[in-house]
Amino acid sequence: MSARTWAVTFLAVGALACAPLGLRAQGGRISGTSVAEFVQIKPLVPDSIPETQAGDTVPGSAGDLRFGPGGQIVRCLVGETFCNFRRSAGTVAGVPLVQDIELSGWGLTQGLRAYAHVRGRTAMGNADEFWPLANEPVDLLAAYAELDRGAWRARAGRQWHSSGLGYYDFDGAALLWRGPRRLALEGYAGWSLERGLDQPVTSDEIKALEPLAPDVGAYIFGAEARWRPDARLSAGAIYQRELRTDRAGLFSERGAANARARLYGATLDGTLVYDFAATQVDEGRLRLESPVYHRMVLALEARRHVPFFELWTIWGAFSPVAFNEGSALLSFTGLQDELQLSVGGARRRYEDPGTGLLGFPLRRDGWRFTTDAAWQPQSELSVHAGFSSQIGFGASRSDESFAVRRLLPRDGYAGLSLQAFQDALEFRVAEGRVVGAGAEFGLGLGGLTRVDGNFYVLQHLDRGPEAPNWSQLRGSVRLSWTLGAEPGPRITATGGTP
Repeated sequence: MSARTWAVTFLAVGALACAPLGLRAQGGRISGTSVAEFVQIKPLVPDSIPETQAGDTVPGSAGDLRFGPGGQIVRCLVGETFCNFRRSAGTVAGVPLVQDIELSGWGLTQGLRAYAHVRGRTAMGNADEFWPLANEPVDLLAAYAELDRGAWRARAGRQWHSSGLGYYDFDGAALLWRGPRRLALEGYAGWSLERGLDQPVTSDEIKALEPLAPDVGAYIFGAEARWRPDARLSAGAIYQRELRTDRAGLFSERGAANARARLYGATLDGTLVYDFAATQVDEGRLRLESPVYHRMVLALEARRHVPFFELWTIWGAFSPVAFNEGSALLSFTGLQDELQLSVGGARRRYEDPGTGLLGFPLRRDGWRFTTDAAWQPQSELSVHAGFSSQIGFGASRSDESFAVRRLLPRDGYAGLSLQAFQDALEFRVAEGRVVGAGAEFGLGLGGLTRVDGNFYVLQHLDRGPEAPNWSQLRGSVRLSWTLGAEPGPRITATGGTP
């Protein structure tokens, strides 16, 4: 076990110890969430046919995609005697189980707090074969000590920082200063962890997916400023760098700025994310939202997006294509808030991918249409319906949904839902349509304890004989509980674990 892991583990144990001490002094809080999911699916498995059995070339492909004897799409590489594809295997079922425990203790001295978030996992049935991280029994998501004294706040341990660059996990320290007129400055540094994984980039999980994963980890350094002089104006900026621990190169170097202003009922906000290493804008967004007539609100947005990849991965070498998009959304709210309607659309234009055939060029534009309606005829009853459709370059998707929910005593609810979708994005549903029905419930068990659950049946209709089968059953039960109370209102000027 490395020295860094020992240090983080020490903080976790300290949090466990401080919780009961805090209960005798000022306070402590322990909360848990138990989730059991039931999943029954037909997984995709690799298969092949002799190249001589492959038929015509798929229109619009580069020549390596052809139709198989059953109508499935197969990939035939030059010089290979077999063409490869994926098909649905037999039904497998499993129950992944996740247990989260959060502990927060305070009271040893003014402003001192210890926090830990531990996640345990296990699996029943075949869940360990297809559920992400099912074979990772324990994860330490956060473990830090925090000292908050007036204008200053210091943290040390495993934590994450939230900003215009997203969520970044790291083992290290952060120092926050709160100045006048709601000005906040924060700096942080430590050992970088992969986002959403809480593991260094040299972990076995990364190596299993990336054969060219780095042989060393990374340091992370960041500085952020936030300013909100009043309720009408706010702004922020951040600079962050990830550097190899041997200092031989960068993993990433990025910055972001954002601002929001409210005036005469309208809101204007914008975001800019810049990649210093690639010398390009990764994200640019400008959004205007304003009342237009009675209880109608119009939102207009312009956006430019370039996919971002850290410098250690080879995926950035494939020159991901950027796009520009414009969208509009018109919303209406009834006089008593009993009815809410919205309709919107977007148009997207991709840059030249530099590939495709002259006779079958790749489509470079796409559009999206959405509409939603929510109706609450009674305080205990609500109805929701929605439809969306989008077409992109070589892919499309449409969704329809309808749901009814009724509120019950003891903070409970029960609902029924219907849904249908046809998703050709990334070739997920190549033929037919998936329809489904489901039920959900929730009930307070007293205090801060409650249980929620759902169950859904999905059926793949009009499916080709060789197309992947999306028919499946899904369900989940969630039990959450809390012991203790919050220490009181806290200022959260910047991101991080609450």
